[in-house]
Amino acid sequence: MWTFFLVALRNLIQARRRTLLLGSAIAFVSLLLLLLLSISKGVSDRLIEASTLTSTGHVNVAGFYKQRANSATPLITDREKIRSLVQENISGLALVTDRARGWGRLIGSGGSFNTGLNGLILEESAFLKEVKLAEQSEYKKDGANKVLGKIENFGARNTILIFAGQAKKLGVDVGDTLTFITEANGGQANSVDLTVAAIARDMGFLSNFSVFVPRQTVLDLDRRGSDTTGAVWVYLKDIRRANEVRLQLENVFRKAGYTLLEHDPRPFFIKFQKIVGQDWRGLRLDLTTWDDEVSFINWIVTSLNGLSVFLVIILGLIIATGIANSMWMTVRERTKEIGTLRAIGMQKAQVRTLFMIEAALLGLFGALAGCVLGLVLISALNTAQIPINNSGLRVFLMTDVVKLSLQPVHLVGALLFLPALTALAAFYPSLKASQMPPVQALNQGK
Repeated sequence: MWTFFLVALRNLIQARRRTLLLGSAIAFVSLLLLLLLSISKGVSDRLIEASTLTSTGHVNVAGFYKQRANSATPLITDREKIRSLVQENISGLALVTDRARGWGRLIGSGGSFNTGLNGLILEESAFLKEVKLAEQSEYKKDGANKVLGKIENFGARNTILIFAGQAKKLGVDVGDTLTFITEANGGQANSVDLTVAAIARDMGFLSNFSVFVPRQTVLDLDRRGSDTTGAVWVYLKDIRRANEVRLQLENVFRKAGYTLLEHDPRPFFIKFQKIVGQDWRGLRLDLTTWDDEVSFINWIVTSLNGLSVFLVIILGLIIATGIANSMWMTVRERTKEIGTLRAIGMQKAQVRTLFMIEAALLGLFGALAGCVLGLVLISALNTAQIPINNSGLRVFLMTDVVKLSLQPVHLVGALLFLPALTALAAFYPSLKASQMPPVQALNQGK
């Protein structure tokens, strides 16, 4: 077998012009494959990062409270007991916190919109530790290239933190006053004036759905007791255990006497109509994972993955066609050599193996070159922190700078896939070469 590799390598070197041309094409496909995979993984990572900071824990213990048949409020009671049950029964916890939830209309001097209201426990909030504040120029025309406001100012009575895109819609700046109007549990409209303490940089699509206030602000606005909350968020050391922990918690809460809703893998706000139409009273818990809560925007990652697969298939077909044509040319040019090899005793299977090894080596060298170029290019792009100026693209990619995430499995995949593809493309030409009678091959080669 080692002899076959040496002969195949010699043949590639002798036909170096063709080898260079096809190898360059394979390297380009390898490079493009790595770029597509790293973009898709980067968006997926940003989705997890943004969603678990703004909208969901890894596992969520939420629920609905129905005072009457045709109503539903997204809150849970027994807040402390539920938190204790989680902490006592689940291993591998990174953090257990909770957020009060509200929904209403936020009104500023330049506009208004409906939004979710998140009530944070300041000392437990990972969001406040990770969020980056926006420069004034990001949300205000002719604004200064400096950050106004401080995270430390958020937490004072009736303060609010919003995103840059929201500030632009509302026409407000740090220190301005906003009015939030909502419907309380009894159906009465309540309102509160909130001072903008800080404006954060957008975090993609999810920045459109929430604003942030201290937890007590939500409780006061909706006239709720201190032992109620919107959802208990469970953060795990390993996010991959999310569904396993959800199932474990379902058993824990059933044993503790709670009634649970049937698992519905959708975000809580999409379930309102379904819950309102159900005939029951009281509290029912609803357990979800982070993936459930952001399922309405998973189309972004799905679309990128679909586009990546489509492009790779098209490019793979082009490369396979090129390899097959090249092998046909090689067979015609090396007819005499094939006849000689067969005349000295080389079997059909050995001839076929020789040509397929040659194609696989070509694919391997091209893939290696593409992987090296991909590593260099992706590292350079991440280091450069290139800003994304198009707002639509920022929303789609969930970041304001180019962030690619190249994984070792991507490199291994490229190094296995492309040699296998080129070897497969060479199978039929190599089969025809192996079936050529020695005497005919020697006569044709004269």
